[in-house]
Amino acid sequence: MKLNKVRHLLKRQKNRLRLRYPASLRSRVSEHRDIYLYFKMDYFSIGKIAYPKLTLYAFHLKHSLLQKPKIPVKNANDLWLKCQQLGKQLGIPKLETLPELIEKANNKKTSITGEILPERFLKFTAIQHQQNLHLNGEANPLEIHDTYALDLTLRYPDPEVKLADLKGLNPDNCLLSKNIKASLGQTLVFFARPVGKIDNEQAFADACVKALLSEETVRKLEIYRQHQGQLLGSPIFEYENDPNSPEEQCHLLIWLNSHSLTTELENKGEYYYPLIDLLLCRRKIIYARSEAIWCYEQARSAYYKLEKYKQEFQEQKNNSIDSKFDNFNQWLQEIPEISFNYVDYLRDLELHRTTIKTNSKNYRLYLDKLNKIGINSDNLEFLSNFLELAEDTFVEQINTNLAYLTSGQNLFDQMIGTIRGIVELEQAKRDRSLENTIQVLGIAFGGGAIVSGVVTQHIDKPFAPGIINFKYPIHPLTLSLLGSFLATLVCFLLAWLWLLTKRKQR
Repeated sequence: MKLNKVRHLLKRQKNRLRLRYPASLRSRVSEHRDIYLYFKMDYFSIGKIAYPKLTLYAFHLKHSLLQKPKIPVKNANDLWLKCQQLGKQLGIPKLETLPELIEKANNKKTSITGEILPERFLKFTAIQHQQNLHLNGEANPLEIHDTYALDLTLRYPDPEVKLADLKGLNPDNCLLSKNIKASLGQTLVFFARPVGKIDNEQAFADACVKALLSEETVRKLEIYRQHQGQLLGSPIFEYENDPNSPEEQCHLLIWLNSHSLTTELENKGEYYYPLIDLLLCRRKIIYARSEAIWCYEQARSAYYKLEKYKQEFQEQKNNSIDSKFDNFNQWLQEIPEISFNYVDYLRDLELHRTTIKTNSKNYRLYLDKLNKIGINSDNLEFLSNFLELAEDTFVEQINTNLAYLTSGQNLFDQMIGTIRGIVELEQAKRDRSLENTIQVLGIAFGGGAIVSGVVTQHIDKPFAPGIINFKYPIHPLTLSLLGSFLATLVCFLLAWLWLLTKRKQR
């Protein structure tokens, strides 16, 4: 009724133009007014939709290379616990039991497609909901290789629902990634049939996004319509923002059921698992890219620290030998640790590059399956655009970063080798100096001991008459010490002269 009323008002405005303006101006004014009223049409207020459903596809790592084989990561069950919280929030007691059901199933897959529950889907109904709308849905927990996947669908089984009421499928934005916190991220897919004729499908899809998330959330998260395509004969619109962290990303697909074959093909469900596998590959690619960005930043930070050591190394020329020796010894403890972390970052970058390449190949495989399942009019270019982005941009960026950082690894090795060589050379000099000192002192004290022993044997004998005549003769102990000191001094001087002569001969 409201749409017909808008059209009636538009017709009345055109009739007024004919009376108030000459023919030369009527066409221009009418054109601008039509455009204004066209964009002024508010689908959010007047639009209606049939059998709407919002599906959350969330992906969470179960196993990691950092863990022992077959040992889950610490927070592996967080995705199921989040479903339990959603059950409490939405008034769905059956959804609260999902962790218990998964535990009872012992996390064992029941088929090659990854279902965990024997009955596959856990169907549920909300106890209470807004107005006359009845909320129900189902959950399908999956284990796909090293990842837990969740298909959580909330729907209104009603033939006519106002767009403004779609917020009930996502109250308080409970299905956004910041609340679900799946480690690999998520995708929301909205599927419904518009009621009545839609003149502008893009504007209608924009209104659906606004209804599901709120205009404030769309503006705050900077969500925008990125691509448009066609799946199973009906238009599908892709919305996204562009943060690096999977937990901050909002990826939303608005799929409008406007083709006679779409309902039949969607109910048949052949697209279901290829779509889940494709979205999982997408999430792994985005996650690997975000981790690669983090590794690159950490490696750059380590490289910056190395540059500071390099600059300080140049400044050590004016320092004393002892100061340089102490500093270099300290560096030999600090730089290898930084270098070790640096090599780790390079290794992780290579692993993330491999992850992106592998999942890009799998992504292409599932995309081909979707193309075969659909009809001739389908257009999945918006999905292939992401594949090109992964292969041509993400991988090449990591290649560039690795090429830049590999030279830094050589610089680390050269600096450690140079400093170690200087320290070892200085240490050798010090050891040799200490060895020479010990040798000279050994000769001196040894010679002094020999002379002292000889003198001691004669100090108690009287001096020959006429040779020495002391009025007050020196005490024998004093004579012994004096003789020993003089003998040691003479031996020290002789040993030192011998050492100097030996150095000159070298």
